[in-house]
Amino acid sequence: MKPNRVLLIINPVSGKTKSKTALFDILDELYREDSTTPRSPEGIAALPFSTATAQPLGGELCRSRRVTVVPTMYRGHATELTSHAAEEGYDTVICCGGDGTLNETISGILTIPADDRPALGYVPCGSTNDFAVSMGLSASFREAARVAMGDHEMRIDTGCFSASNGCENAPRFFSYIASFGVFTAASYSTPQAYKNVFGHAAYILQGIKDLGNIQPRHARVELPDGTVAEGDYIFGAITNTTSVAGLVRLPTEQYSMSDGEFEVFLVHNPRTVAELNKIITALMTSDLKENPLIDFYHASSVRITLDEPIAWSLDGEEALGGPNISVTCLPKSIRIKTDML
Repeated sequence: MKPNRVLLIINPVSGKTKSKTALFDILDELYREDSTTPRSPEGIAALPFSTATAQPLGGELCRSRRVTVVPTMYRGHATELTSHAAEEGYDTVICCGGDGTLNETISGILTIPADDRPALGYVPCGSTNDFAVSMGLSASFREAARVAMGDHEMRIDTGCFSASNGCENAPRFFSYIASFGVFTAASYSTPQAYKNVFGHAAYILQGIKDLGNIQPRHARVELPDGTVAEGDYIFGAITNTTSVAGLVRLPTEQYSMSDGEFEVFLVHNPRTVAELNKIITALMTSDLKENPLIDFYHASSVRITLDEPIAWSLDGEEALGGPNISVTCLPKSIRIKTDML
């Protein structure tokens, strides 16, 4: 069913959304009844906010559709807006921003009872957009908006992150990754201005600055099937994605975003340059299972015990973690618009 009441949440400081043209192009798509049927330019009505550079589109205008546009004004604003979407009558929420804005939007949806949750559309405009890569979403505003208004959707898993000792006031959610260790801080400490100018390279530059501060963390990891892994790790990730930081790619044919399980990988502290090279090669070639320096598992939940509290990254947003961490998969908890078969 086509959406009739749409809440469009847009992050105005994301690099690619700073142009008014971007917003106008997205709105032009959202008001189309059907953008998949080609029509001649003479047969297309123009919206008042259409831009001179807009490409001719197919489909009639949907005059019954109502789109409310709200820019985020502060951290957590998208969560607040989305958490009230169902009670305010919205059947679809569209997030226009990066992975952090998406995290907030999904967190708001998950506070709504499962049967009442609106569908989620996503127009990616961040620097890395790992989630969008995994979902096969287009980097084109128009194409992503067209998908967000379509009939096709799929249910995907999300994660719930809980920390002990009061470090987190309440459990937090994530859409595709919870991680600690090397490069983790770069995901949330890179200045927005750098990301807008340099894009994904800004994360790499910030991460290189952090290389001299790498400290392995001793961790004990317990899985539901009784598996226990323990060691000194420089990086750990609990993921539901095929792309991590735009660098590590997992084979899409081997992993699913809706199978009720995370992919868990832990990178041991290398003792030599040769071991470090083996780790880098494994991460770049997606050969995680055959490397003794990388522990790799599938699991529906994970319990991690650390010697001391450390900072985590949830979808690129900072989260304080206690010595005891619990991460649980929430199977098929989000309905997202997609053109993936």
